[in-house]
Amino acid sequence: MNFWKFIQRICLIASVLLLMLIVLRLFLPLIEQQKALRAREDEVRQDIQREAEQLRMLKMKQEKLQEDRRFIEKIAREDLGYAKPGETVFRFVDEEAP
Repeated sequence: MNFWKFIQRICLIASVLLLMLIVLRLFLPLIEQQKALRAREDEVRQDIQREAEQLRMLKMKQEKLQEDRRFIEKIAREDLGYAKPGETVFRFVDEEAP
């Protein structure tokens, strides 16, 4: 009789382990998908932060363009290559190596 109780316990433990493996096998792809989605969420949050910072910088530049005459002159000289009457503009071009 003691032998049959031992067999029953082994069968019960094996059944529980088998049930746990089945549940794990069913939910493992969902867990992996959850991890991938969280990683993608972090990437998107970082993208949003970068874009928000870029927007803040553009708004600041826009305010300066509307208010600061020296900033407008600096942009005109550096980006557009403008000069005041009587000034000479020198442009240096780096030659690329073949």
